[in-house]
Amino acid sequence: MIIQKLQAKDDRVAIELWNVCLPEDTINADNFYCRIICDVNFDPELYLLAINPESNEPMGFVYGTMRRIPCEVAGMQPENAWVVAMGVAPKYRRKGVGTKLLSTLHDKLKSRGIKKVDIGTYTTNYFFPGVDQKNYTEGVDFLKTMGYSDNGVCASMDLNLREYRTPEKYLNKKQELINKGYTFGNFKMEDCLHVFDFLRQHFPYWLPNVRENIVRGRGQESIQLAWDASGQVVGFAMRAMDGTPGRFGPFGVASSQQGTGLGGILFHNLVTDMIQRRIFYTWFLWTGGRNLDIYATWGMERYREYTIMGRDL
Repeated sequence: MIIQKLQAKDDRVAIELWNVCLPEDTINADNFYCRIICDVNFDPELYLLAINPESNEPMGFVYGTMRRIPCEVAGMQPENAWVVAMGVAPKYRRKGVGTKLLSTLHDKLKSRGIKKVDIGTYTTNYFFPGVDQKNYTEGVDFLKTMGYSDNGVCASMDLNLREYRTPEKYLNKKQELINKGYTFGNFKMEDCLHVFDFLRQHFPYWLPNVRENIVRGRGQESIQLAWDASGQVVGFAMRAMDGTPGRFGPFGVASSQQGTGLGGILFHNLVTDMIQRRIFYTWFLWTGGRNLDIYATWGMERYREYTIMGRDL
């Protein structure tokens, strides 16, 4: 078995191998280049391929990353790294390929001072937030043998909007807040300073994603806002974070406004706007804890669950 870094000549092989190994998470060339190769932190030394020396056939891969450019909020995180994705072709499973790939990546990361590795949760460009419990059960078991701990569960959720109607209780709550001086509406460019101030104070991790939507010209049709009676932004809901029209999130309400019903109003405002734009399906990749129950009350259902995993090196 030969372990080698990704090279320019390997791009097509890498895409095909990914799709064979991860059939529930297939990618195309645009995704491969835009979300992996063009990622600001991509390092080909950490994207490893296992090759059968006799047939020159690819056997498996692991894609690891660490920050080369500081995150706007989290900084460099110099002791943290991520396994964004990995897989072994079915015919080569249980032959030590995954163990060799991951051990080689661990050695490379340790030599660079990394002390903690997480699976999937690379916030700059992640494909999944953990290991799919149903579709990749063997992956969970394998990672445990490699020293990774089960750190909880999270889920993806979705909602078919074809027959959607805003529940009357949210319409009534919205009118109640309007009577108190609250206003609701689509983002406008002149809202930028207000929105950025709100995000810095309450949700700094979402600021880069919101800014990108605005810069790419998606803000006015993808962001819904709420203002209190004094004209302060107190909540937002966004879609199309990566340019995918139906992808929901991020979303948040000022802590002082929680319990007012504002979150439900923003959610339903956003999906109503989506339907009017002929977008009939919405989904998001990752949430957990009490948020699962909150989204369920708004009609969303879990369609995938993940085990969150990580380990110290």
